[in-house]
Amino acid sequence: MKTRLIVTTILAGGVVLAVGGAIALAGKPKAPDLSLYPDLRTVVPTHLNLVNAQQRELLRFSNGIANTGGGPWALRPDPPIGTALITNAIQEIRSSNAPLCGTQKKPSDPCSTVVTEQLVSTFEYHPTHNHWHTAGVAQFAVRKGAPNGPIVGDNSPKVGFCLLDFYNLTGNAPTSEKVFWDCYTGYQGITVGWVDQYHHALDGQELDLTDAPNGDDYYLVSTANPTGAFLEQDTTNNTAWVRFILSADSNGNRKVTVTGDHSPCESPGMCGERSPNR
Repeated sequence: MKTRLIVTTILAGGVVLAVGGAIALAGKPKAPDLSLYPDLRTVVPTHLNLVNAQQRELLRFSNGIANTGGGPWALRPDPPIGTALITNAIQEIRSSNAPLCGTQKKPSDPCSTVVTEQLVSTFEYHPTHNHWHTAGVAQFAVRKGAPNGPIVGDNSPKVGFCLLDFYNLTGNAPTSEKVFWDCYTGYQGITVGWVDQYHHALDGQELDLTDAPNGDDYYLVSTANPTGAFLEQDTTNNTAWVRFILSADSNGNRKVTVTGDHSPCESPGMCGERSPNR
């Protein structure tokens, strides 16, 4: 079961909090071939709905991060997962999108090698659900008036995810093409052409709109790699947004209505049309 971990203090000023103290990030090395980097992009958020919980009004939504680059977004724990509840996350730039040599299903299958690697984040253990989250993966916000307008309330958390290949952007790829299956003890990541989605029903997948007044110009904004810590081809295309109305019916019950306006997207997959509601 996937859950979301909210992280607000993992990455700050180029420092990764790790076991036993802080580790300063070295300057990012130039890759031998930038075409091997992933490109992390947010799918237009979907499945928006307003729910009441303990006298709070929570906007719930599904969020997806796609990899549209030339190589996989591959992260490994270092030191390996052990008894500690936090460890470093090393991003590997690989020679291809294939599994690492020695991990493919058949020895004759195509495989990749590690071209370069960089300390980029941390893995944190989530004991309730027995798996690990990568810190600082995305940032959510509700904004008023425009996608870059003022943030509504305290609604701009940085979040960590359990990263895996959840569904394919084209919607027709067999599951056998997945490289990243889970996030329990080893690698996490997203293969090229795949999306890691967090469904609106999952714990923590919400923002608080209790004190927000009714209005027709709210924007749910999601940004992948918000601090730029992860190595990727382009950090200018990481944000997606959707506009919604916050209103009340004749009985005073409030609701969210998506207007149909959203950030530009070049395919049904990136526009959220293939986002599974499950």
